[in-house]
Amino acid sequence: MDMNSMLQGVSDGEKQRLMVALEEMQMKEQVTMYNGLVERCFANCVNSFQSKTLDSKEEKCVNRCTNKFIKASARAGQTFQQIGAPTPGAPPAQ
Repeated sequence: MDMNSMLQGVSDGEKQRLMVALEEMQMKEQVTMYNGLVERCFANCVNSFQSKTLDSKEEKCVNRCTNKFIKASARAGQTFQQIGAPTPGAPPAQ
């Protein structure tokens, strides 16, 4: 069932409110995912607090961690698309 058929009979004003609410939910989910990424990579990679900057080992670890997360997210998105399920954080198909 597509979004247009689901919203048949709903006023334009209500559709607009629903779209705003959906966008807010998606933004919250993206922020939550980003925060989880930061927390996970920081906990796994940063071991020393003797400097304001990351040392080269920590920086490489953070880069690897974020790249893995991005690749895993992209792969999950592709899988959701293949099976026809909505991708978490993605706008609904119209």
